[in-house]
Amino acid sequence: MDCVRCFCLLIVLVSSGLDANADWPGLLGPSRNGIASPGSELPKTLDAQPKQIWAVEAGQGYAGPAVAGDDFVLFERIGENDRVRLLSLETGKEVWRRELKAGYRGGVDSDRGPRSVPTILDDSILVYSAAGELTLLDRKSGSVKWTRPLRKEYQAEDGFFGAGSTPLVVDNQVIVNIGGKSAGAVSVSLEDGKTIWTSPAAEDSYASPILLTPKEGSAITSPIVLVPSKQKTFGVDLAKGSLVWDFPFGQRGPTVNAATPVTNANGDVFLTSSYEIGSLLVRPGPADAGIVARGTEISSQYSTPIVIGDKIFGSDGREDRGERAYKCLQASDGKLLWEQPNMPICHSIGIGGTVLIAGIDGQIWAIDSSADTFRTLWKTELPRGMYRALPAFSGNRLYVRTSNGTGDKWYCFQIGG
Repeated sequence: MDCVRCFCLLIVLVSSGLDANADWPGLLGPSRNGIASPGSELPKTLDAQPKQIWAVEAGQGYAGPAVAGDDFVLFERIGENDRVRLLSLETGKEVWRRELKAGYRGGVDSDRGPRSVPTILDDSILVYSAAGELTLLDRKSGSVKWTRPLRKEYQAEDGFFGAGSTPLVVDNQVIVNIGGKSAGAVSVSLEDGKTIWTSPAAEDSYASPILLTPKEGSAITSPIVLVPSKQKTFGVDLAKGSLVWDFPFGQRGPTVNAATPVTNANGDVFLTSSYEIGSLLVRPGPADAGIVARGTEISSQYSTPIVIGDKIFGSDGREDRGERAYKCLQASDGKLLWEQPNMPICHSIGIGGTVLIAGIDGQIWAIDSSADTFRTLWKTELPRGMYRALPAFSGNRLYVRTSNGTGDKWYCFQIGG
């Protein structure tokens, strides 16, 4: 495909329903890109272990938490039910819980809990189960406003791990990466759950859709929803769901696209996957999307990289085999700037000029994003456990959960003063 010149795009999580003061209201934080809100901060040094504020028992699942105001929302599975709980952020005390019949029967992983992060809106909470059931709850009481078994309706298969993509909320639309035989993506009304549009069929993936919006000087003239599927990534018109462009990314066979795409300052989209797929830097336009660069430096199995300034930070490798490293790339062309070998799979959060790196083994690093090497400001370690779920960060507090199979917990840690 020919490159289409594009001066700038802005990728944001847009929703008239999102809490304006939300610190981490859904997937990858307030802007859906792994960057914490301006009010969040990290200390320059850390002389002691993070202070544990509270801990509560956790059910099955890999869904990270959502934070807004004093509300802490978690999504998990207990027995044959999925469970949504709203806790007090300060105390960890339960305000309400809502149990929903779980339809997912399991796949490659014995864990049958939800994989998708809940989304906190002004007066509602949106959850998407591993079986592909989309449910809107009342934020104050937890009562069900509406629910739809979308993956069943649009003939999507469970695949290896069930549904794992987190829906995107844009104004009154909820856009879901379905991967069904009759629809690749579906937009439903936030108000009543009724279908607004469907896109052409595509295989599913665990990566989440993002929104590309035009601004002065950009090549895109109307908002485009970018949806990663198993073998290709496609862009659809936000208003109609009609296909704008697509490009190949992925392959057949036992592969998983799970890292959510991120954008650089030029509006180029960075995609990454392991299984010998590698990465792609793409420049979207109004009718086409051109390849800027291909690479293998960051091949992420499921953790999403972040962009700070002109750099991309992220985890390279697979949890189940081979060598793993943490790497920094040039955001404009994907070239390697530095790497730190022998690292666990890590989640990344940008906090000011610092990158908080959370290893799935509980190791935590804070590094200087401006340095030309892996320069550690401090390092610490959480209680022993497997921390696969996406973390959340708000103010000076880190929220994580373990997924060991038994004895799992949700934790709130204070980092710094």
